[in-house]
Amino acid sequence: MKMLKVAFGIPLLAVLLAGCSDESSETVSQKEESAEKSTAVHTKENGNKTAVKESSPNTLQTKASTIKKAVNSKEADRDYLLNVMNGYQYIQVGDNQYIYYGINQEQNVFCMMEVNFDASGDYVENINFVDNASEEQIALLQNQIQEQQKQLSDLEQQQMEKELDDYYAQLEEDKQKEEEAQAKAKADAEAEAQAEADRKAEEERLAEEEKKQQEEEETQAKADEEEAQADSEDEAQTESESEQEEDTETLEEEEAAEQTVSQEQAIQLVRDQQGISEDSPFFVAYDHLDDSGNYIIHVYENVVDNEETGEEHTATQGWYQVSPSDGSITDVTVDGY
Repeated sequence: MKMLKVAFGIPLLAVLLAGCSDESSETVSQKEESAEKSTAVHTKENGNKTAVKESSPNTLQTKASTIKKAVNSKEADRDYLLNVMNGYQYIQVGDNQYIYYGINQEQNVFCMMEVNFDASGDYVENINFVDNASEEQIALLQNQIQEQQKQLSDLEQQQMEKELDDYYAQLEEDKQKEEEAQAKAKADAEAEAQAEADRKAEEERLAEEEKKQQEEEETQAKADEEEAQADSEDEAQTESESEQEEDTETLEEEEAAEQTVSQEQAIQLVRDQQGISEDSPFFVAYDHLDDSGNYIIHVYENVVDNEETGEEHTATQGWYQVSPSDGSITDVTVDGY
């Protein structure tokens, strides 16, 4: 039998357990033999076993309804009652008055059914079902059961205490096993969660290292590429500068070799060719080098436009091309320099 809730009290549990023993059990048909006892705990025997039920309120109420119908039809005799309530505990509280009771452990409900027989004691006269007994009703029933408890023999009392001790020991063992199982399940879950966290942390660490290594390789490759490009550009620049220096030197050498006539000499050559003396009103001046590197010599005079203001303009006499290599002169006036 399961342990009763504290609200019902230990004495009630003791009597319920005691009600399972053969010594304390008797049938309603033995009522007359125990008439001198004001209270007694009874169970209906099935063969050699004493069956004690913990009935839910609904189940006990259904049986009460069944018996009420039989009472109304005058068919509820003692044998009918014992058959319907087979296996249920009851207590005798008077000459013709009995109380059947049931306990719902899950809902912590105590229910009872009062049964009254007629004066002859053969037929059920009335029943009263209490779905959820009040504290006063429970206390009254407990007092009646305690009275029965006083009548138990020392052997029965010892047996009851042993059953209680065994029950509590088994309850404690079951509780300890359950706590150990829960602790183990919790520890396993925590270990699994920690292992999963460690695995993820290791994966993240490896991924971070791989990413870092890849970035370093890319940075190094980029640096190598930039360095190689810079070296290539430096080499090309050096080569270009070297070539330019060589070209400049060659050009200077060629110019030095080819340029045998200076600007002044070119001017004098034109003067001599055109017969222009130093005191001539015509001016002979160097103007520029053409695309071929020849001197372009400008021959012109200044014409006064207004003697009072002194305003004048340049009048070109001619343009002459002088070769710097051999001093040859070419009239290029028509080119319009």
